[in-house]
Amino acid sequence: MSIFDYPLLLGLLLGILLAIALDVGRRVAVRYKINQTPERKEQMGTIRDGFFVLLSLLLGFTLTFAATRFAERRSLGVEEAVSIGTTYLRASTLPQPYRDHSKQLLREYIDARLALGDAERFTEAMSRSQHVQEQLWLDAAAVAQNDRSAITAAYVNSLNETIDLDAKRVAAFEYHVAQPIWILIIFISVIVSFTRGATMTSRFWLSLILIPITIAVVVVLIADLDTPNQGLIRVDQRPLQRLKTEIGAEDTH
Repeated sequence: MSIFDYPLLLGLLLGILLAIALDVGRRVAVRYKINQTPERKEQMGTIRDGFFVLLSLLLGFTLTFAATRFAERRSLGVEEAVSIGTTYLRASTLPQPYRDHSKQLLREYIDARLALGDAERFTEAMSRSQHVQEQLWLDAAAVAQNDRSAITAAYVNSLNETIDLDAKRVAAFEYHVAQPIWILIIFISVIVSFTRGATMTSRFWLSLILIPITIAVVVVLIADLDTPNQGLIRVDQRPLQRLKTEIGAEDTH
């Protein structure tokens, strides 16, 4: 875990850092009389504008990447819910005692998959999922030894797809914006704030907070999208929750 896994804390610290950089830039400008010297003011303005454009492109690229990964995680969640539901239905075709045992395991599997959305339970959920998969596969292998019909093959194929989606979904949770990109964003943001401060002709409180807050809010949004089990923006678990409710209702009948 790193600071980039805590979006709100990252945004708060970045906002403070950028405000300090902006004020330092203003003080440097006063000390070296940048705004009183046309050549220096022009050079600093050119540097400021160039870094503003660079930061905008960098934030736009990173936001697009994070949003794409977030959409992928959400899509995989829907696919997994559909796959588990299909596997559960096809488990009804298995002979006893494998039928009831497999259904019970799939109910436990749904709980484990829902726990992936909790950062504190993520590792435990992965371990539990793998354990349930092994038991489900042992049951399927035992049935297939005595029954090689198309019905059994359909169940095995569905189970195999469910296991494959586990690997894809876990990988999607683990892939994040690379730390060097975060470091570059912070570095460029500090330079942008410093150069903006260096071209300020007077100290105005709104100027001191507007740019830092704007940059920090965008960074928080990116970090929030990039950490699906932290922050305010979470991957929608409703497909799995709906499946759990439907299976529970079926079992009560």
